[in-house]
Parts: sequence; structure tokens; C-alpha cells
Amino acid sequence: MAEGDMKSQERGLRKSSYEDYLATIYRLREVYGQAKLLDVSRELGVKPSTASKILSQLEKKSLVKRYMYKEVVLTSKGIDLAIRIIRKHRIAEAFLAHKLGIDVFDTHYYAHYLEHLPDELIERIYVITGSPKICPHGNIIPIVENREESLSLEQTHYTRLSEATPGLYRVERIAGELSTILPVLKELQIKPGVMIEVVQQTPLYTAIRYDQALKEVVKHVAFTVFLKPM
Repeated sequence: MAEGDMKSQERGLRKSSYEDYLATIYRLREVYGQAKLLDVSRELGVKPSTASKILSQLEKKSLVKRYMYKEVVLTSKGIDLAIRIIRKHRIAEAFLAHKLGIDVFDTHYYAHYLEHLPDELIERIYVITGSPKICPHGNIIPIVENREESLSLEQTHYTRLSEATPGLYRVERIAGELSTILPVLKELQIKPGVMIEVVQQTPLYTAIRYDQALKEVVKHVAFTVFLKPM
């Protein structure tokens, strides 16, 4: 491979890595209202020292700001870039689910490959898919030109599974689409559109009845699932 091609490839890999960090911070703040170093490293599957090194580089580029207690915040410039990445990712998820029939949990994985396509191509996919407002996980597809609307995380007033009182509910949203959370929900088959019965809340888990079976959802997973009472 020519030296110029190698340098171009390295720049592409660096850009992809930076985008992953910005999107991860955005997602964590969607779910928890904040993003911390350990959560970022866990979500991306890297050592905290590695995450810290990349975050330092992003801070030098004025994309993030780090504070005490390891909290990481996106700057105005970082938010704009993160919104573009998240928009492309969620449009790709919608296309995969609605046009190709890919399982809702698998769309998140495959969308990582599509989100790096040029903006104009993603926008054409968006139109073909029917200009959806939410992704298959129930999260807002942000609007690049309207940051305030994009940062309005609550589409309506839902109840978290971790806090729901006993009764029947419809699953409406899996907040943040975190890669550490989705595999657990896939195994339980808890996804937007399904009906569940909340049976009991305990300090460690939420007991639900779904598909004629009693299941236990650990609290940190239940915290990311939003419900609408029936």
C-alpha cells in the first residue's frame, strides 16, 4: 500500500474512532443525564486508560470537556457532530428494520457500518424509508438543523421499567441503545411494541410477565426501558 493511502486510511480510522466516542457520550447522557469515563470505556469495550487518551485528544479538538469525578461533557461543537452521527445511525437502523426486515436488536450492530456513509446518501435512504421520526428502538432521529428539538430526549412522558408499578404496559423505547444493554434485552426479547406485565419491584430487579413466562430484569437494564401504561 502506498504511503499516501496508508495515511488516508489511518485518518479514516481515527475519525471513525472519534465519532464512536462522541456518539457514546451522547447516548450515555440520553440515558443517565451524564457520561463518565468508566461508562464510556465499558460501552466501547476499551480500557479506561485508552478511553482517557482518546478523550484527551477530543478535548484538544474542543469537542469534549472533562470535569472532576471523571465526567465528560460534549462541547457545542461536539454536540453538533454527535447529532450528525446519531442521526445517520438511527436512519440506518430504520432502513434496516423497515425495508430489509432485520431484527430490531441486530439493526444497531449493522448500522455501525452504514453510519459512516456520506451524509447525502444517508439522507436519500431517509426519504426512501419514509422520513421516520424515531428509530426502531423508539429513540428520536435528531434533526441537524434544530439542536433544541434534537436534545429534547423525552418524546412524551413514559414510565421507566425500573420504577413502574404493577400492571400492564406497552414497551415504547429503549433509551440510548447501549451495546452493554441491548444483548440482555435481546435475550429477554423486550423491545418496542411488546406488551408486558410488571409484577413486582425489588431492590435488585423488576419482575415481569411476558410471553407467558415470569422474567427478572436487573435494575440497570430496566432503567433504560420506557413504558406506556395500558
